[in-house]
Amino acid sequence: LSEGLAKHDKSLLKKGKKNINRLTDNVDELRENIFYFIKNLEESSLSASNFYIVILSLIQDITDDLEYIVKKSYKHVNNDHSKLKLSQVRDLQEIHELTNSIFQDAMEAFENNSIAKLENVLNNRSNIVSKLDEKINAQIERTRNEETSPKNATLYFNILLKSKDLYLHKLNVVSLIFRVCKPVSLHFIWSPKQKDPLPDFYDLRLQSP
Repeated sequence: LSEGLAKHDKSLLKKGKKNINRLTDNVDELRENIFYFIKNLEESSLSASNFYIVILSLIQDITDDLEYIVKKSYKHVNNDHSKLKLSQVRDLQEIHELTNSIFQDAMEAFENNSIAKLENVLNNRSNIVSKLDEKINAQIERTRNEETSPKNATLYFNILLKSKDLYLHKLNVVSLIFRVCKPVSLHFIWSPKQKDPLPDFYDLRLQSP
């Protein structure tokens, strides 16, 4: 995405749109098969249906976030609006690395069967959220005092906000799997629609007695 925006390359962003459409189709197919998944479960595995439904809902959230970012970016370039500034492109690349690292680190923890490392991924959330908030606040300040292109500023600002949502949805996936791997007491997770931490309903539904 950042490469497509940096180069103002419509073909790269169009490829991203195709990938997102394919991902959306895959998620839709999974949702359409929920009935058959539950019907085919063994009696001893009924608790898996709750996990399946919740994790699928989170994957849908992630897909929606990605779709929004890619389609807005493609529309901006396709309409030949002004390029993002180099500093903005660098910010987006940094944000991509921050939000993408959570899945990479989590997968490494799963592969190594390291609950401790997985817990470290979750404990690092406040640092990453703070960095994302810093980027958002900096853009607010630039919009007030420096920006002259409303289309440019709007695109960049919306990508920042949606990238934060994307990270939090990824965090919920990792946190959910962590609690399945290791029953723990109630964790507080951020919801993209709230300013402060709150107990997420996913936590409440999956607590061990």
